[in-house]
This record gives sequence, C-alpha cells and structure tokens, in this order.
Amino acid sequence: MLDSYRLKSFCNLPLVCHKKISTVGNSNADVPLADPGMYQLDITLRRGQSLAARDRGGTSDPYVKFKIGRKEVFRSKIIHKNLNPVWEEKACVLIDHLREPLYIKVFDYDFGLQDDFMGSAFLDLTQLELNRSTDVTLTLKDPHYPDHDLGIILLSVILTPKEGEHRDVTMLMRKSWKRSSKVILSM
Repeated sequence: MLDSYRLKSFCNLPLVCHKKISTVGNSNADVPLADPGMYQLDITLRRGQSLAARDRGGTSDPYVKFKIGRKEVFRSKIIHKNLNPVWEEKACVLIDHLREPLYIKVFDYDFGLQDDFMGSAFLDLTQLELNRSTDVTLTLKDPHYPDHDLGIILLSVILTPKEGEHRDVTMLMRKSWKRSSKVILSM
C-alpha cells in the first residue's frame, strides 16, 4: 500500500488517496480491459516538428492539450512563433483503466481570439509495454482534412501499474500551472 507521501515522490504531484486497490500482471496482455487497477502514465512532451502555420507571419504559437475521455489532464506551455517547438515538459497522470486512449490536440494560441486547431492524434494505452520507457512519434491529423500534413509530436511515455489507495485523487499537473485537475476514480 502506498501512502500519499510515497505517491507524491513518484509523480512530484500532491495526491490524496483513500481506498486500497491492486493490479494484475506485468504486461498489458495480462490485464483485462475491466481491470480496476490504477496506472501511472508519465509523459514527457519532447517537441513538435513541421507544425502547421496558423498566423499571418507564417508561424504559430503552439501548445498541446492531453485528454483522457473528455477530461483535460495536462496543458503545455505556449511556444511563441515556432513551427518546431521544443517543450521538454513532464506530466504525471493517474489512470483508472486503459480502455480510453490518450488524446493529444495541438492549438495555436491567439490572444483575445479563439485558438486555432493545428491537429490531433491518439495514443492507444493498451499498446504500451508496462514499466518501460517508450519514445512515440505521433502524426497530427485534422479529421476534416485527412490528407493534410500537419506535422508530428514526439513524446516519451512510461506506463506503470500502481498498487495503493485511490478514490478522490487531486493533482496539480505542474507547479506553474495554476489550475488543478480533480480526477474521481471509481471501481
């Protein structure tokens, strides 16, 4: 059983946990889709390459949103006037099942206006090997224009099964991110 201090040291995120759970197996092939276990997904958003230009000057101000289901779990910082941004940002996300993919959406920040969509991609979490760092290259697509080349996003991810307590998990995704995301996990 992991207490909140130990969970905090794994993710560098404050966590509040209240219920004991267990996980099964060492690889995703051993884990049934209905597995009630908790997983930790460590994401390193490395960089983007050849992203789409959305501003008048032929550049963009890209940032990335990560979602699981309909819930935003992380938002990167904005890199101004750059089609090949380097973020090197880390996020730690607790996941209660692997059925839903990690959805990645890239936007161009526009001050005072609606941000422009730059592309999206999915990462199927069931395809990740547990406890192993995996470098991932995701090709960005627009569902309305599937033939357009919108660039790529490079990530490193590690999926780790977690034994411990959970029910109400509150986490601050980055110290500089002023909003917190409350994730309610249920069995």
